[in-house]
Amino acid sequence: MQQRRFHLAVPASTSNLGSGFDTLGLALKLHLTVTAVFGVDETCIQYSGEGADRIPADERNLLYRSYAYACENSGKTPLPVKMDIHNPIPLQRGLGSSGAAIAAGLMLAGIATGCLEETRLVQWGYELEGHPENVSASLMGGFTVSCLQNGRVLTTRTLPPEHLVAVALIPDITIPTEQARRVLPKHISLQEAIFNMQRVALWVMAIQNNGFAWMRAASEDRLHQPYRSRFIPGFDAILSASYDAGAHATFLSGSGSTILALCDRDRAGAVESAMAAVARSHNLNCTTRMLELEGQGARYSELE
Repeated sequence: MQQRRFHLAVPASTSNLGSGFDTLGLALKLHLTVTAVFGVDETCIQYSGEGADRIPADERNLLYRSYAYACENSGKTPLPVKMDIHNPIPLQRGLGSSGAAIAAGLMLAGIATGCLEETRLVQWGYELEGHPENVSASLMGGFTVSCLQNGRVLTTRTLPPEHLVAVALIPDITIPTEQARRVLPKHISLQEAIFNMQRVALWVMAIQNNGFAWMRAASEDRLHQPYRSRFIPGFDAILSASYDAGAHATFLSGSGSTILALCDRDRAGAVESAMAAVARSHNLNCTTRMLELEGQGARYSELE
């Protein structure tokens, strides 16, 4: 049986960007990678990186389950595959680790079945994860806007401004998505809905028109961030410090616990230092990273 080897790279993502709950995504240059070999007798999975002590290295693995799901939905039996997965994306910190794993599995299924239609992969990603914005950003790259219409995902993308970078403050606090959703209100007022609608629209124009002066207002939120930020000591003070240091927009990344600031590249060091100092003053154990924004989505190459 002839073997074929592939290398996949899938970006992490931040989502919501404050106001864009379950709508906005942004790909980051922190990549989950997979070396996959088809033409083997049985499936074998090796996993390294974040969560290696607890992520299953068998067919329970999310990446493999996503691969199998997409194959079966294409009317194909999943081929045995050998996978070597390396994941540098922190788990349960709001940086799209599960979205990247799902996207990688979908891409792998696309290679195996010959179906790499982006719209279909995004749809399957939503069905697997339950919300579309992280998978969309990981699959497509750039700044993405996702919308559900009768269960169908509509997603569009654009490239973010070139000199914007992300500064991530990553607390030593895990917030599972299910837990983060339980704290949200079941009902909101008309005024709160309007508040967020205005800011999501402003985000889109700010990204398309380099409207850096609009981004702080665009990232304001009344739907989820006030409730989820309570898990993070010093959250409001960290935001204030980031703005004082020159950030354009700072928000809870996804459902947390990461706090992410968008700023000009030449302000990244100052923003990072300011956020870390306030975190320390609140006894918040954390790490920081400066991450470039990723214009490309999930990609693969065949190896010799």
